[in-house]
Amino acid sequence: MRLWKKQTDLLDSLKSGLSEELLDESLLTDHVKTEGYLTVVLGVRPCALVTIPAELPDGAELGRKIDTLCAEDLRKVTEAPAEQKPLLIPKLRSRIQESFRKVVLSSASYKAHVNWSGKLSLQTLDVEVRPSIRELYLFMNPAVEKQLKKLTALRASARKLAFSKGFVGTRTSLAYAEELSAGYLDSAGKLLGYPPCCVKAYADDRLGGGVNAETRASTQLMQMDDGTRQSSAYAYFARNFFPCHPQCRNAIDIGRSAFQRLTDVNPKLGAIYFECLRKNAETVLEYPELTRQYRQKMEKTVTDG
Repeated sequence: MRLWKKQTDLLDSLKSGLSEELLDESLLTDHVKTEGYLTVVLGVRPCALVTIPAELPDGAELGRKIDTLCAEDLRKVTEAPAEQKPLLIPKLRSRIQESFRKVVLSSASYKAHVNWSGKLSLQTLDVEVRPSIRELYLFMNPAVEKQLKKLTALRASARKLAFSKGFVGTRTSLAYAEELSAGYLDSAGKLLGYPPCCVKAYADDRLGGGVNAETRASTQLMQMDDGTRQSSAYAYFARNFFPCHPQCRNAIDIGRSAFQRLTDVNPKLGAIYFECLRKNAETVLEYPELTRQYRQKMEKTVTDG
Protein backbone atom coordinates (compact mmCIF):
# COMPACT_ATOMS: atom_id res chain seq x y z
CA MET A 1 0.00 0.00 0.00
CA ARG A 2 2.82 2.40 0.89
CA LEU A 3 4.61 1.74 -2.41
CA TRP A 4 1.35 2.28 -4.34
CA LYS A 5 0.78 5.60 -2.51
CA LYS A 6 4.35 6.72 -3.30
CA GLN A 7 3.88 5.94 -6.99
CA THR A 8 0.54 7.78 -7.08
CA ASP A 9 2.07 10.87 -5.46
CA LEU A 10 5.02 10.71 -7.81
CA LEU A 11 2.77 10.46 -10.86
CA ASP A 12 0.90 13.55 -9.70
CA SER A 13 4.22 15.38 -9.26
CA LEU A 14 5.33 14.41 -12.76
CA LYS A 15 2.09 15.69 -14.27
CA SER A 16 2.16 18.92 -12.28
CA GLY A 17 5.64 20.05 -13.23
CA LEU A 18 8.36 17.53 -12.36
CA SER A 19 8.28 16.11 -15.91
CA GLU A 20 9.02 19.56 -17.34
CA GLU A 21 11.95 19.89 -14.94
CA LEU A 22 13.22 16.52 -16.11
CA LEU A 23 12.82 17.51 -19.75
CA ASP A 24 14.96 20.59 -19.09
CA GLU A 25 17.74 18.55 -17.47
CA SER A 26 20.74 18.65 -19.81
CA LEU A 27 22.86 16.18 -17.84
CA LEU A 28 20.64 13.19 -18.64
CA THR A 29 20.11 11.95 -22.19
CA ASP A 30 16.63 11.44 -23.61
CA HIS A 31 17.20 7.68 -23.67
CA VAL A 32 18.05 7.61 -19.98
CA LYS A 33 15.13 9.88 -19.01
CA THR A 34 12.50 7.85 -20.84
CA GLU A 35 13.74 4.26 -21.28
CA GLY A 36 15.60 4.23 -18.00
CA TYR A 37 14.15 6.28 -15.19
CA LEU A 38 10.55 6.74 -16.30
CA THR A 39 9.75 3.26 -17.59
CA VAL A 40 10.60 2.02 -14.09
CA VAL A 41 8.76 4.83 -12.31
CA LEU A 42 5.65 4.17 -14.43
CA GLY A 43 5.75 0.43 -13.78
CA VAL A 44 6.52 -0.67 -17.33
CA ARG A 45 9.72 -2.44 -16.28
CA PRO A 46 10.88 -3.67 -12.85
CA CYS A 47 14.41 -2.44 -13.39
CA ALA A 48 16.59 -0.49 -15.81
CA LEU A 49 20.27 0.27 -15.93
CA VAL A 50 22.52 3.10 -17.01
CA THR A 51 26.02 2.18 -18.16
CA ILE A 52 28.53 4.55 -16.62
CA PRO A 53 30.23 6.52 -18.12
CA ALA A 54 29.08 5.45 -21.62
CA GLU A 55 25.52 6.72 -21.20
CA LEU A 56 26.44 10.00 -19.57
CA PRO A 57 26.17 12.92 -22.03
CA ASP A 58 29.89 13.63 -21.56
CA GLY A 59 30.85 9.97 -21.30
CA ALA A 60 33.37 10.07 -24.15
CA GLU A 61 35.17 13.05 -22.61
CA LEU A 62 35.26 11.39 -19.19
CA GLY A 63 36.65 8.23 -20.77
CA ARG A 64 39.43 10.19 -22.42
CA LYS A 65 40.37 11.77 -19.09
CA ILE A 66 40.65 8.32 -17.52
CA ASP A 67 42.80 7.14 -20.43
CA THR A 68 45.13 10.11 -19.93
CA LEU A 69 45.50 9.47 -16.22
CA CYS A 70 46.25 5.79 -16.84
CA ALA A 71 48.42 6.16 -19.94
CA GLU A 72 51.76 5.65 -18.18
CA ASP A 73 50.57 2.53 -16.33
CA LEU A 74 49.16 1.13 -19.56
CA ARG A 75 52.45 1.80 -21.33
CA LYS A 76 54.37 -0.10 -18.65
CA VAL A 77 52.07 -3.12 -19.01
CA THR A 78 52.22 -3.04 -22.79
CA GLU A 79 56.01 -2.81 -22.96
CA ALA A 80 56.81 -5.17 -20.08
CA PRO A 81 58.13 -8.72 -20.65
CA ALA A 82 55.49 -11.42 -20.27
CA GLU A 83 56.80 -12.52 -16.85
CA GLN A 84 56.35 -9.01 -15.42
CA LYS A 85 52.83 -8.38 -16.67
CA PRO A 86 51.07 -10.30 -13.83
CA LEU A 87 52.63 -7.84 -11.38
CA LEU A 88 51.83 -4.72 -13.38
CA ILE A 89 48.25 -5.49 -14.43
CA PRO A 90 46.81 -5.24 -10.86
CA LYS A 91 48.51 -1.84 -10.54
CA LEU A 92 46.91 -0.75 -13.80
CA ARG A 93 43.54 -1.98 -12.59
CA SER A 94 43.88 -0.02 -9.35
CA ARG A 95 44.91 3.08 -11.27
CA ILE A 96 41.84 2.81 -13.49
CA GLN A 97 39.56 2.39 -10.46
CA GLU A 98 41.13 5.39 -8.74
CA SER A 99 40.83 7.48 -11.92
CA PHE A 100 37.19 6.41 -12.36
CA ARG A 101 36.35 7.64 -8.87
CA LYS A 102 38.22 10.88 -9.40
CA VAL A 103 36.85 11.66 -12.87
CA VAL A 104 33.43 10.05 -13.15
CA LEU A 105 31.97 9.85 -9.66
CA SER A 106 32.79 13.51 -9.04
CA SER A 107 31.38 14.69 -12.39
CA ALA A 108 28.30 16.88 -12.62
CA SER A 109 26.63 14.42 -14.98
CA TYR A 110 27.00 11.44 -12.63
CA LYS A 111 25.80 13.50 -9.67
CA ALA A 112 22.77 14.57 -11.71
CA HIS A 113 21.86 10.92 -12.28
CA VAL A 114 22.07 10.20 -8.57
CA ASN A 115 20.09 13.36 -7.80
CA TRP A 116 17.31 12.42 -10.20
CA SER A 117 17.13 8.93 -8.75
CA GLY A 118 16.20 10.57 -5.47
CA LYS A 119 13.72 13.00 -7.01
CA LEU A 120 11.94 10.12 -8.72
CA SER A 121 11.96 7.94 -5.57
CA LEU A 122 14.08 5.33 -7.33
CA GLN A 123 16.41 3.01 -5.49
CA THR A 124 19.81 2.37 -7.02
CA LEU A 125 22.57 -0.20 -7.00
CA ASP A 126 25.99 0.65 -8.43
CA VAL A 127 27.85 -2.40 -9.78
CA GLU A 128 31.41 -2.45 -11.09
CA VAL A 129 31.49 -4.42 -14.35
CA ARG A 130 35.10 -3.59 -15.12
CA PRO A 131 37.41 -1.04 -13.46
CA SER A 132 36.41 1.50 -16.12
CA ILE A 133 32.72 0.55 -16.40
CA ARG A 134 29.89 0.53 -13.89
CA GLU A 135 26.21 -0.21 -14.15
CA LEU A 136 23.76 1.95 -12.23
CA TYR A 137 20.60 -0.11 -11.69
CA LEU A 138 17.32 1.73 -11.10
CA PHE A 139 14.30 0.13 -9.42
CA MET A 140 11.26 0.91 -7.25
CA ASN A 141 10.60 -2.38 -5.45
CA PRO A 142 13.14 -3.03 -2.66
CA ALA A 143 12.96 -6.78 -3.40
CA VAL A 144 14.73 -6.15 -6.71
CA GLU A 145 17.98 -5.32 -4.91
CA LYS A 146 18.29 -8.88 -3.62
CA GLN A 147 17.77 -10.22 -7.14
CA LEU A 148 20.38 -7.81 -8.50
CA LYS A 149 22.91 -9.00 -5.96
CA LYS A 150 22.24 -12.58 -7.05
CA LEU A 151 22.75 -11.45 -10.65
CA THR A 152 26.08 -9.89 -9.70
CA ALA A 153 27.12 -13.16 -8.06
CA LEU A 154 26.13 -15.07 -11.21
CA ARG A 155 28.31 -12.76 -13.29
CA ALA A 156 31.27 -13.24 -10.96
CA SER A 157 30.84 -17.02 -11.07
CA ALA A 158 30.68 -17.05 -14.87
CA ARG A 159 33.87 -15.03 -15.14
CA LYS A 160 35.67 -17.12 -12.54
CA LEU A 161 34.67 -20.29 -14.39
CA ALA A 162 35.92 -18.87 -17.69
CA PHE A 163 39.32 -18.07 -16.17
CA SER A 164 39.62 -21.39 -14.33
CA LYS A 165 38.90 -23.37 -17.49
CA GLY A 166 41.56 -21.53 -19.44
CA PHE A 167 39.00 -19.75 -21.61
CA VAL A 168 39.88 -19.78 -25.29
CA GLY A 169 38.54 -16.79 -27.19
CA THR A 170 38.93 -13.09 -27.78
CA ARG A 171 39.60 -10.59 -25.01
CA THR A 172 36.15 -9.18 -25.65
CA SER A 173 34.55 -12.57 -24.98
CA LEU A 174 36.59 -13.04 -21.81
CA ALA A 175 35.69 -9.57 -20.51
CA TYR A 176 31.99 -10.44 -20.87
CA ALA A 177 32.09 -14.15 -20.06
CA GLU A 178 28.68 -13.86 -18.36
CA GLU A 179 27.17 -13.59 -21.83
CA LEU A 180 27.91 -17.31 -22.16
CA SER A 181 25.95 -18.20 -19.00
CA ALA A 182 22.35 -19.23 -19.59
CA GLY A 183 21.50 -18.54 -15.94
CA TYR A 184 22.88 -15.04 -16.08
CA LEU A 185 21.13 -14.16 -19.35
CA ASP A 186 17.79 -15.45 -18.10
CA SER A 187 18.02 -13.61 -14.77
CA ALA A 188 19.17 -10.35 -16.38
CA GLY A 189 16.37 -10.51 -18.96
CA LYS A 190 13.69 -10.97 -16.30
CA LEU A 191 15.00 -8.12 -14.16
CA LEU A 192 15.14 -5.73 -17.10
CA GLY A 193 11.59 -6.60 -18.13
CA TYR A 194 12.40 -8.30 -21.42
CA PRO A 195 9.83 -10.76 -22.86
CA PRO A 196 10.74 -14.43 -22.23
CA CYS A 197 10.64 -15.21 -25.96
CA CYS A 198 13.21 -12.50 -26.64
CA VAL A 199 15.43 -13.59 -23.75
CA LYS A 200 15.38 -17.15 -25.10
CA ALA A 201 16.25 -16.03 -28.62
CA TYR A 202 19.14 -13.93 -27.32
CA ALA A 203 20.46 -16.79 -25.19
CA ASP A 204 20.18 -19.21 -28.12
CA ASP A 205 22.21 -16.78 -30.23
CA ARG A 206 24.88 -16.37 -27.56
CA LEU A 207 25.14 -20.04 -26.62
CA GLY A 208 24.47 -21.67 -29.95
CA GLY A 209 27.75 -20.74 -31.57
CA GLY A 210 26.06 -19.69 -34.79
CA VAL A 211 24.91 -16.24 -35.88
CA ASN A 212 25.21 -13.76 -33.01
CA ALA A 213 22.29 -11.71 -31.68
CA GLU A 214 23.46 -8.47 -33.27
CA THR A 215 23.74 -9.97 -36.74
CA ARG A 216 20.46 -11.85 -36.44
CA ALA A 217 18.55 -8.78 -35.28
CA SER A 218 20.12 -6.56 -37.93
CA THR A 219 19.33 -9.04 -40.70
CA GLN A 220 15.71 -9.33 -39.57
CA LEU A 221 15.27 -5.57 -39.87
CA MET A 222 17.07 -5.36 -43.21
CA GLN A 223 14.64 -7.89 -44.66
CA MET A 224 11.67 -5.66 -43.90
CA ASP A 225 10.46 -2.82 -46.08
CA ASP A 226 10.64 0.74 -44.74
CA GLY A 227 6.97 0.93 -43.79
CA THR A 228 6.97 -2.31 -41.82
CA ARG A 229 10.26 -1.35 -40.22
CA GLN A 230 8.78 1.93 -39.00
CA SER A 231 5.72 0.21 -37.56
CA SER A 232 7.98 -2.16 -35.64
CA ALA A 233 9.77 0.63 -33.75
CA TYR A 234 7.81 -0.13 -30.57
CA ALA A 235 9.58 -3.50 -30.34
CA TYR A 236 12.85 -1.70 -29.57
CA PHE A 237 11.64 -0.30 -26.27
CA ALA A 238 15.13 -0.05 -24.75
CA ARG A 239 18.67 0.43 -25.97
CA ASN A 240 20.72 -2.73 -26.45
CA PHE A 241 17.58 -4.86 -26.41
CA PHE A 242 17.11 -7.34 -29.25
CA PRO A 243 13.55 -8.61 -29.77
CA CYS A 244 13.21 -12.16 -31.03
CA HIS A 245 11.64 -10.59 -34.13
CA PRO A 246 10.92 -6.96 -35.13
CA GLN A 247 7.21 -7.75 -35.00
CA CYS A 248 7.30 -9.62 -31.68
CA ARG A 249 3.91 -8.88 -30.15
CA ASN A 250 5.22 -9.10 -26.58
CA ALA A 251 8.00 -6.57 -27.21
CA ILE A 252 5.70 -4.23 -29.16
CA ASP A 253 3.16 -4.30 -26.33
CA ILE A 254 5.83 -3.15 -23.87
CA GLY A 255 6.91 -0.35 -26.18
CA ARG A 256 3.33 0.81 -26.78
CA SER A 257 2.55 0.68 -23.07
CA ALA A 258 5.62 2.78 -22.26
CA PHE A 259 4.75 5.26 -25.01
CA GLN A 260 1.15 5.61 -23.81
CA ARG A 261 2.07 6.06 -20.16
CA LEU A 262 4.75 8.62 -20.97
CA THR A 263 2.32 10.48 -23.21
CA ASP A 264 -0.29 10.49 -20.46
CA VAL A 265 2.23 12.12 -18.12
CA ASN A 266 3.43 14.64 -20.70
CA PRO A 267 2.92 14.47 -24.50
CA LYS A 268 6.46 15.81 -24.94
CA LEU A 269 7.80 12.74 -23.18
CA GLY A 270 5.84 10.45 -25.50
CA ALA A 271 7.23 12.19 -28.58
CA ILE A 272 10.79 12.03 -27.25
CA TYR A 273 10.41 8.37 -26.36
CA PHE A 274 9.16 7.44 -29.82
CA GLU A 275 12.20 9.15 -31.33
CA CYS A 276 14.36 7.04 -29.00
CA LEU A 277 12.61 3.90 -30.25
CA ARG A 278 13.29 4.87 -33.83
CA LYS A 279 16.97 5.47 -33.05
CA ASN A 280 17.16 2.13 -31.24
CA ALA A 281 15.95 0.36 -34.37
CA GLU A 282 18.46 2.26 -36.50
CA THR A 283 21.26 1.24 -34.15
CA VAL A 284 20.25 -2.41 -34.43
CA LEU A 285 20.58 -2.09 -38.20
CA GLU A 286 24.13 -0.80 -37.73
CA TYR A 287 25.13 -3.23 -34.95
CA PRO A 288 27.29 -5.65 -36.98
CA GLU A 289 29.60 -2.83 -38.04
CA LEU A 290 29.53 -1.19 -34.61
CA THR A 291 30.36 -4.52 -32.99
CA ARG A 292 33.21 -5.12 -35.40
CA GLN A 293 34.71 -1.73 -34.60
CA TYR A 294 34.32 -2.26 -30.86
CA ARG A 295 35.93 -5.69 -30.89
CA GLN A 296 38.79 -4.39 -32.99
CA LYS A 297 39.38 -1.68 -30.39
CA MET A 298 39.15 -4.17 -27.52
CA GLU A 299 41.67 -6.52 -29.09
CA LYS A 300 44.21 -3.70 -29.28
CA THR A 301 43.99 -2.88 -25.59
CA VAL A 302 45.07 -4.78 -22.51
CA THR A 303 42.11 -6.26 -20.70
CA ASP A 304 41.52 -4.54 -17.37
CA GLY A 305 39.17 -7.10 -15.93
